[in-house]
Amino acid sequence: MFAMKHYRRLLSCLFVLSPLFVAVSCEDKDYGRVVLAKQQVGADAGSMFVNVVSDADWSLSVIYHGGTADWIRITPLQGSGNKANVVLSYEENESEEPREAEVIGTFGKYSCREPLLQSGKVADDPGPQPDPDPDPDPDPDNPFPGLVSDKVRGWLELPAVEEKEGFAWVFHNMNVDGKDVRNYSLYYDASDKVSVWVAYPLNSGLRGTGHRNDGWGVKDPKIPVAYQSDVDRGWGVSGYDRGHQLPAADRYRSDAHRATYYPTNVTPQNSRMNQGIWQNLETTVRNWSDRCDTLYVVTGCVPSEDNFITDRGGNRVNVPDAYFKAVLKYDSHSSISEYMAIGIYVENRPYTENNINSSMVMTIDELEDMLGIDFFHNLPDDVESRVESAKVSSWWGI
Repeated sequence: MFAMKHYRRLLSCLFVLSPLFVAVSCEDKDYGRVVLAKQQVGADAGSMFVNVVSDADWSLSVIYHGGTADWIRITPLQGSGNKANVVLSYEENESEEPREAEVIGTFGKYSCREPLLQSGKVADDPGPQPDPDPDPDPDPDNPFPGLVSDKVRGWLELPAVEEKEGFAWVFHNMNVDGKDVRNYSLYYDASDKVSVWVAYPLNSGLRGTGHRNDGWGVKDPKIPVAYQSDVDRGWGVSGYDRGHQLPAADRYRSDAHRATYYPTNVTPQNSRMNQGIWQNLETTVRNWSDRCDTLYVVTGCVPSEDNFITDRGGNRVNVPDAYFKAVLKYDSHSSISEYMAIGIYVENRPYTENNINSSMVMTIDELEDMLGIDFFHNLPDDVESRVESAKVSSWWGI
């Protein structure tokens, strides 16, 4: 395998011997260039922005070197004129060996290429592992034994994860066309036995097709059972539903659908609120996802200070005061803006109205001020600042 400096030198001198096609390194060229935010990334999955500079039509593709292919996704793959914030996502490299690829920018009969190197996984660092003991013994020096966070990723939907005693961030994958992709992640409060937030991407491809099939009775494998509520037969308290944070209808693939029934994805929601205004909001969010490339959604709750119920298993579970959604829309074909966002805040109480209104809607900056959560911090700083402060667009229909 070439050392990186030799690899780049080879690319800068490379020409494809064809009278109709010339490929060179992506330096400043009259016909266009491609600029990657980074040319070397770590072994974990992540994403970055690609900037295409051109006065003409262009297309992007990927060439893989070595035995591994199809670990990069680019959206969009073609366009015309200058295009900032093309999204390049890459999968986790599970091998200890680094791997290489080239992003090819084609401008008419000309083409240039930019190298991307992904590091291999460190052999002696397997990362945090869940405790195999589902019911850990009390330890005065460690009040939450076995509660372990996964290594935080750089996904666009993720808020900033705060390291706090009694809290853990974990994620769950799902199978899409034979590949493991992220299903959702959650930031879990073991004391209150609720997730403060659940984050996930949403589009029709990730949603899949099918019908709801109640899958109660399965525990989250990444959180010790002692810290999870017992929701198999309901809460045992009238007036409250088992409210999903990632809706079951947002994931119809069998393994993904089953994971939406984990107790860590469920909170006590006022029945009238859950079956009315909140259910209609979930439908609205799915409809939004059908009108763009992808939505990046954070659904969370605002735990109460002293309102708890005791579930059928004798667990003391927090009844949240309110719920929220922070939604980031990405649409490469939008005539308004590639990225737009909206914040929504709904109290956990019965509502006479069936749909949210403008009084429940706000900018992401305003929602952050209310909750103290840093949403969408993996966007470039200038994009994050613009999107989170922008007045809520009429595109959302509210």
